Amino acid sequence: MSFPQRLRDTFLASEINFLAENELVDVLPKTSMDSLPLIGTNLPKLRINQKVSIPIWLAIILKKQNKINLIPPNWLSINYLKQKYEEELKNKDKFSEMPWFWLEFSKMFLIHFKDDLIDPSYSIRSIIQDLREIRLIKIRSGFKELNESNLTFNNLSLMEINEIRPFAIKVMDQLRKLNHSIESSYQSQNNDHDNDNDNENDNENGYQNDYGYEYDDDYNIDIDMNK
Repeated sequence: MSFPQRLRDTFLASEINFLAENELVDVLPKTSMDSLPLIGTNLPKLRINQKVSIPIWLAIILKKQNKINLIPPNWLSINYLKQKYEEELKNKDKFSEMPWFWLEFSKMFLIHFKDDLIDPSYSIRSIIQDLREIRLIKIRSGFKELNESNLTFNNLSLMEINEIRPFAIKVMDQLRKLNHSIESSYQSQNNDHDNDNDNENDNENGYQNDYGYEYDDDYNIDIDMNK
């Protein structure tokens, strides 16, 4: 199966979600379980109401079985997200620092753990949407500062980088070609200018030589000793 070029240049959304699901989250078990070896990881020993860190994918499975409750991360709250939104508005030339997978985490937490969140899920969803939109606006504005060798978008998440990557690569390639064309044109003009200077110097030398020969001829007088 052959993917379109635009998909070969980026991650699929499902691939990014897969990476995010391997990140650890803190949970509170509602039941006790012994440690269990799994493919790629081990399920740690679970004890009721004793905090433990497990991968998100495993937390989702245990949550569906009603065996754990999520401990929401500090950044997934209305106050924190509003603060970040204000920072985005205040700082026009940079992005506020957010987790690498903040978009994926937000979606998974709102779907699978909304009853564990401190604030109402609809309020969190609304401010996340506002935050995402203001960051997208700043990303578009940032392309105005793009050049052929550098693109600075600090504090973007993986999903945000993945979304702009095809366009950014295409624009930078075009700028690189344009810059190369300008440099070639400039070099060609310099070469033409150097050639003109060389021709002028040759003409001056030629004039001096001709003048010198004429000068010598005027004073090259044969003297007849018999007169």
